[in-house]
Amino acid sequence: MKHLKLPLLTFILVFSCTFYNCSSDDTPVNDQEQGSDTNGGSDEDNNNDSDGSNDGDGNNGDENNGDGNDGDSNTDGTDSSSDIPYVALNLTSWKITLPRDLSGDGKADEVYLDATRNDYAQDPSFTEYKDEFFFVENGNVRFLCPTEQGTPTTSNSSNTRSELREMPSNGDGETGWDATDSKIKTLTFKVRIIQTSSTKKFAFAQIHDFQQDVWDDLLRVQIQSDKAFAKEGDTGRIYLLGDVIEGELSDGFPIDFRSQNYADRYIKNDYVLGDWLTFKITVQNSTLKIYLDDMSTPIRSYDNITCTSNYYKAGLYNQSVNDTSTGNGIVEFSEITVSENF
Repeated sequence: MKHLKLPLLTFILVFSCTFYNCSSDDTPVNDQEQGSDTNGGSDEDNNNDSDGSNDGDGNNGDENNGDGNDGDSNTDGTDSSSDIPYVALNLTSWKITLPRDLSGDGKADEVYLDATRNDYAQDPSFTEYKDEFFFVENGNVRFLCPTEQGTPTTSNSSNTRSELREMPSNGDGETGWDATDSKIKTLTFKVRIIQTSSTKKFAFAQIHDFQQDVWDDLLRVQIQSDKAFAKEGDTGRIYLLGDVIEGELSDGFPIDFRSQNYADRYIKNDYVLGDWLTFKITVQNSTLKIYLDDMSTPIRSYDNITCTSNYYKAGLYNQSVNDTSTGNGIVEFSEITVSENF
């Protein structure tokens, strides 16, 4: 594991500029899909997905560089010339969970803005962190995550991740925002899928309620490739899962979301890996809206969202990982912007 630490003066200048300018899926997804995984994206609850079909040639490498963004610092505080993800995308309100366990506690390591909170004491602050699972590629931030058995993950989860978790902008505490109030909570991002593993699927954006009463993973936005080990140029589908698709009255939800929404979970059936997609997700007054490419008209809208301790996630969260899974999921982001929610 190698970490690049900027010279002190350079880091202070870069950090100052960026900081002050910031703003169950356990069955194959098809027309006969049955069952759900209402704990599918949880950091806390068990997630035992089981679709690990291997119908392609494995590719554990990182061969797909693709085209990227050129240029230097932008008006939004990003700096595509930097090789530090925090700087490249101005990630002032996040921490990262990584598929490795240098701390030796048996769980995936986390890196924070406040380095004293890191699981592994030798990791630098998130403001200067990069590694083979989270790095800049041609101006974009790339997330890579293995699926092989033994890859460290979070407590009580069989799925692996290289994923950001929304945090207060000052790095203090881990709290959540209220879906029922009048403040608009927004996540905007530009993303492209580079590669899938043998499982053919992963989530690249999520919303969670960390209090885990009834609501758990409110939303997962996922890729399902048409074949295992898909690469750029291969095809797949973008779809939605999570509580707003899978929640049922019998589990304590305010309405039967499954009967209303489960057949309507596909939002793009002709996705070509490597193509860029632009998303906006908003939550306000118990209504969740999802925008895809058209930022003026939502592609989906869900009401009756009553959870009160939520946070956004972005990156790569593998789905349906089991003891026969192989290969890496790979995804790139050219923008990740979150409103000041805390």
